[in-house]
Amino acid sequence: MKKQTAAILGAAAVLVAGGFTARAVFQPTDAERMPEVAQADFDAIDALITELYASISGPIGQERDPARMRACFAENATLTSMQPMTAEYTTFRAGSMTPGEYIERSFQFLQERGFTESEIGRTLEVYGTIAHAFSAYEGDYTRPDGEKQMVKGINSIQLIKNEGEWKVFSILWDQQWPEGRNPVPERYIAADEG
Repeated sequence: MKKQTAAILGAAAVLVAGGFTARAVFQPTDAERMPEVAQADFDAIDALITELYASISGPIGQERDPARMRACFAENATLTSMQPMTAEYTTFRAGSMTPGEYIERSFQFLQERGFTESEIGRTLEVYGTIAHAFSAYEGDYTRPDGEKQMVKGINSIQLIKNEGEWKVFSILWDQQWPEGRNPVPERYIAADEG
């Protein structure tokens, strides 16, 4: 029995040392967890979320295409961020806007500061014509003093399949705040698969 345990622990150590974690090896894929969902739906959702991040990302000076971002969203979609109301980050309020309002408020900043954002992990659930992605992200932009400012958080993305096409219906997000407040839990960050 001791030899079996040692062998299992040894194999686990080799996997971790090789860049694999138990999570990466033993977690079922979305297709395994949801066999009733067509691969075409998984592919469409993945492409949509990838395009959503790409539509707001780019280097300093690169114009963002409003039509590209709008194409990701369903009619009557909303974007909501959790905004601090105190300097201690103890009280928050939800600030909501339409995709059009987000474009008006943010696209100049995104271009001037070179904002980029990418997904670093996704927990997905799909049921019929609705889906939810808990999408961990990280990114950066350039502050006026020239220093890079890092951002990290979670986008809670609700999607609908409307007339055969997946679209974003709403995004609700929160982020890490200064001095280590509200860190993104490791369970939402994709395991390194080598």
